Amino acid sequence: MNPRTIPPLSKYTRMTEVEAEIASLETLGFDELIARCEISDRSNPGYIRSESLVHRMRATRSDNNDARFNRLFVLFLRRIARALPRAERTVDGKVLVDAATKDINDAALDRIRLLVTLDRSGGDRLDFYEVHFDEAVAKLRLSARRRVSARAERETPIEVDDDSGVLVASAQTTGAHANDADDAILSDPIFRPRLLAAIEALPQEQKEVITMTLANIPSQSSDPDIASISGLLHCDPRTVHNRRKRAIAALRQALGLGEDK
Repeated sequence: MNPRTIPPLSKYTRMTEVEAEIASLETLGFDELIARCEISDRSNPGYIRSESLVHRMRATRSDNNDARFNRLFVLFLRRIARALPRAERTVDGKVLVDAATKDINDAALDRIRLLVTLDRSGGDRLDFYEVHFDEAVAKLRLSARRRVSARAERETPIEVDDDSGVLVASAQTTGAHANDADDAILSDPIFRPRLLAAIEALPQEQKEVITMTLANIPSQSSDPDIASISGLLHCDPRTVHNRRKRAIAALRQALGLGEDK
């Protein structure tokens, strides 16, 4: 493919840096492309953006067989999985699995497999993954979370605080809103129909934070293997906090709730 004739997306426009990277990858041999797509460290000079990986995977639609697609698809799924919150954690040498998180992640992976299968026949189902991969995954998980939320809520584990003896909800399932009381409107079903439209009207940087918050992605994480909003957006946790605060204020205004007291 001539780098000057990269086909445009039907609904969105790729970031300039993504377009440039896609063009630069045209000179790579396929094995070298695979080797670079296997790099997961975003600070590595050889790292290839997930948006570009998605583009190259979709470009194999015109191949006579699935050999190249299969190799790229494995790496694509790996990127998806790494962007999802981990369901497993190790405590005292034992691996504990958060059932609700695992169910949501499994549903998200099942959904993306279906979308990729359908996309192989053409269409624009994966266009947004070429525009903003991290936000696309956050929306994917949010959609999966809605589908399994009823069961997840019923299975929320209850623990006893060692100091007070008070029953408390597991920290693993309290989600990204635990320390943000003003985020209550995000989970209130009363506001949901108007809320989604209001979120779409937010500035891009605020919409990204709110979308990832709804997907239960934490603002920050000390574990490099756990996806966090600050990590995905490459910004300071304080910046995430400020963007969310401005977004919540805008959402409250859009919903006619006035200033948060």
